[in-house]
Amino acid sequence: MIGNHCSYQQLVSDSDPLFDAFYAIYVDAITLRERKPRSEIAAIAGRDDYSILLLKSAHAVIGFSIVYSPFNEQFCLLEYMAVHAGYRNMGLGRELFLHTFEHITQRCGPVYGLLEVDSDKEPSADQPMRKRRQQFYRRLGCLCIRDLSYLLPLPGEGEPPQMDLMVFQPSLLPPINRRQLEHWLRVIYNNVYDCPADDPRIAQMMASVEDSVSLV
Repeated sequence: MIGNHCSYQQLVSDSDPLFDAFYAIYVDAITLRERKPRSEIAAIAGRDDYSILLLKSAHAVIGFSIVYSPFNEQFCLLEYMAVHAGYRNMGLGRELFLHTFEHITQRCGPVYGLLEVDSDKEPSADQPMRKRRQQFYRRLGCLCIRDLSYLLPLPGEGEPPQMDLMVFQPSLLPPINRRQLEHWLRVIYNNVYDCPADDPRIAQMMASVEDSVSLV
């Protein structure tokens, strides 16, 4: 099985010879409206609060994950994850996901994992793919935050897709409360998307969320 012959490497600079191969998979797998410019991805590679993990087979890059894991916080954001088109449906996505969170746990301790995932409730040309993606994360134990329609603050032409915020919660961590979630959203908006921490979209997202956050 190919997974037995895979290895992982952390990308720490855009000067690494593997950056171009990684970025090619990023462009191919991530829709234009949800992508960041190459210059921003290059800057991320050098940040201490980010991890870019490369999945390799025979020294070739075949997948990656990009995780924002702020210091002194109890959460991380799995911002992007993808496997090369020629290596999909082999179980590598699951392996990459689990390895990514093992890496973050070793680095930060047990934290809640947040995921921005295209909603499968919005009528769209790629709705079957959205359903499969949601099912993939649910099989890994991720659940959606009830009554929160996530507003992706990434600039670009046209409206961003409707999104769900999913949570990968280690069993030893307590339930999430509303105040905690709102703080996380402020950190993400400010440090991941360079938006104000008091962006009005945060209050809009939180309007219907209960004090004890429900995962469904």
